[in-house]
Amino acid sequence: MNEFLIVRLSNSATQAIQWIVWSESQKEVIASGELADRSALPELSTYAENRRTVVLVSAQSLVLTDVEVPAGASRQFEAMLPYVLEDELAQDVEQLHFVVLNKADGRAQVCAVERQFLQTTLNELRELGCQVQQVLPDVLALPNVDGISAVELGGQWLLKKSDYSGMSIEADWLSMIAQSDWVKQEDDFLTLSAYSTLPELVLSEGQHWQNGEPKLVMQLLAEQAVTSKVNLLTGSFKPKSSFNRHWKVWQKVAVAAVFLLAVILVDNVLKVQRYEAQAIAYRAESERIFRQSLPGKTKIPTVSYLKREMEREASRLSGGADSNALLPLMVSLPPLLKQVPGLKLTSFKFDERRNEVRLQAQSQDFQTFEKAAALLKDQFEVEQGQLNRSGSNVNGSFVLKPL
Repeated sequence: MNEFLIVRLSNSATQAIQWIVWSESQKEVIASGELADRSALPELSTYAENRRTVVLVSAQSLVLTDVEVPAGASRQFEAMLPYVLEDELAQDVEQLHFVVLNKADGRAQVCAVERQFLQTTLNELRELGCQVQQVLPDVLALPNVDGISAVELGGQWLLKKSDYSGMSIEADWLSMIAQSDWVKQEDDFLTLSAYSTLPELVLSEGQHWQNGEPKLVMQLLAEQAVTSKVNLLTGSFKPKSSFNRHWKVWQKVAVAAVFLLAVILVDNVLKVQRYEAQAIAYRAESERIFRQSLPGKTKIPTVSYLKREMEREASRLSGGADSNALLPLMVSLPPLLKQVPGLKLTSFKFDERRNEVRLQAQSQDFQTFEKAAALLKDQFEVEQGQLNRSGSNVNGSFVLKPL
């Protein structure tokens, strides 16, 4: 997912809300705009679909500060932080959410934001379908430059002095900040690169403030925000497991996969049942042929018994000779004779020397013998014997040879 919805909010319900849809892979703006106030947030719901949402909080709605880490208290520092800053903050520290942005060389860069404001913001956006995974101060989304980076947005100037230090001021205050110690490093003025046109300012000697390449402000912030490691969603605000989010994306696919699996399973069960039915049918047909060929045997305990008895009978009929010549004949005969149900075999003899089978049969009419002869001629050389009527039955014979 390389597309992001970036929304800039403040704790003022009446302040305008800037937003942009940014494609990180294409490095281009897909859509952007400005909402009149907080009540217009639902207009962003369509832009939030299948995109991650990054929230930029106005620096005027939070506190960015730098504090000393008490000696020996590095591990407990985060728990101590509200009490360390209690005297510096006008608001009750119990109502604030604190995040240590960075800690090095005995000092820590810290951000404090009102808990209720942050929770309300997250609730509103998530109700709209926004997948909020990151929240950061808007000023920290300015480009990293050698010195200070600045841009004007919504009547405010956003200033960033380092990776974790910045401020937001009303546009009228820029001239005052230009003469303050905040824009200095020790006694030297820091250079400033502005991505919005600077107003006329009285600058001190050696103070270099210049206009950089103009850019769409929200695009400028988006490019840095999507790669920033800063995130105010820590502690109780830390995003929960992404399982539910991913489940919503893949739910339809999973349901379709389960349905497909069920169809395949049912199909396999039906195939097994069909194969079992075929096996039963083949077994029944084999037993029918066996009983027709060997009328005196009725019990067939196993398939191996059936095969063994058929081979034994073939050997007997051929006088103990090799049954390889007889078996093909016996395989071909039953399907043909099955088509003439009125014909009853009374004798079966194989003459290996002459490679022929002699059949004695009986039926109730002459037409049955004619039909049998016609069918047998498709696969054998047939010599039909004389037909004799005895009472209500007709007796006859066939001599069969391979074609």
